[in-house]
Amino acid sequence: MRKLQGLRLVADPDRVLRDLGPDALTVSRSDFAAAFAGLRRQVKTALVDQTLIAGLGNLLADEILWRARISPRRPCHRLAESDIATLHARMRAVLRTSVRDERVPPRRGWLTGHRDDRPAVCPRCRTGLRRGRVGGRGTVWCPRCQES
Repeated sequence: MRKLQGLRLVADPDRVLRDLGPDALTVSRSDFAAAFAGLRRQVKTALVDQTLIAGLGNLLADEILWRARISPRRPCHRLAESDIATLHARMRAVLRTSVRDERVPPRRGWLTGHRDDRPAVCPRCRTGLRRGRVGGRGTVWCPRCQES
């Protein structure tokens, strides 16, 4: 069962938007880096936190991390500047394609195109994909391509 924050009725829609971080598709690299600076939580948990960066869901986060070759369990404070730059660039590329297709495309060259396969293997290196929970979310990653 999904645990959502709930439903809120408000007279002023800006009141709801005030609690959200910058939009993932338009956030600058410097603002993206600032959102992650010093965080001790795992990078996937931070990516799906709507108060840090708005607009990323579970599948998008898995895809972005796979493309960036970053483990979803890596703590944010252990991300190098180059990791942040790569993460930002991959996020923008994945989002542009997903917005154009109006969904997270289940393409064969994408991690999301293989997450439900049995057996599920990495489309990049053919290693068996791992499944687990990160921040309470079902997560899929490649243990070879996304080493901690």
